Amino acid sequence: MLEILPGIGVALPDGAGTLGFGMPPDEIRVLLTAATGTHHGMQCMSLTRSDYTELRHAHDAWLSGMLFDPAWTTVAVFDGVVVTVAGGGPAGADRLSRIAIERDLAPSRGGSAAVPVLWDGVDLFGHPRHDIVSVLPGATRPSAPSSADATVEPLGLWLRGRTSADDHWSHLVLLGTPSGWEPCCPGTFACAEGGDGLVGILR
Repeated sequence: MLEILPGIGVALPDGAGTLGFGMPPDEIRVLLTAATGTHHGMQCMSLTRSDYTELRHAHDAWLSGMLFDPAWTTVAVFDGVVVTVAGGGPAGADRLSRIAIERDLAPSRGGSAAVPVLWDGVDLFGHPRHDIVSVLPGATRPSAPSSADATVEPLGLWLRGRTSADDHWSHLVLLGTPSGWEPCCPGTFACAEGGDGLVGILR
């Protein structure tokens, strides 16, 4: 199982270690390679900070996993889930600050991950959305008014489905605190100044 440890990181399956917030990229790469035996780089179409004249837009792209940093190119594949890591913003780009976990539907025709993704004993991908939200601490809210996702600021957790009609969560982002974006972009899961990660694409 992958265990979500808010404020700490993610414990890997079979006692393989913990992806700890604040770790440098080289340590992360070694840990994930040893745990899974496989890793690969992010898509080359991802944007870099130089594509954004305003950091609030880079922040939004970073949250969505579109921002590319050559130092953070490790994507680890476990049985049924994919783990992607990233450093923080301008004040913390050299330290782990963002961990994304996504259910991979390809290995399992039924669509369920073989590796549970747990928070406090609850499989976040294994139960209907409303059941998960009902046990999360504090108020949950979407990242934007029209979104069907859920953010849990006390946990630094962002949950999303593949589509708004999907009854189960299939993607999560866990943020370390601080993430490195605080000095330039207020807001956790969406910049309070109105970021837009597509600005670098739609010039």
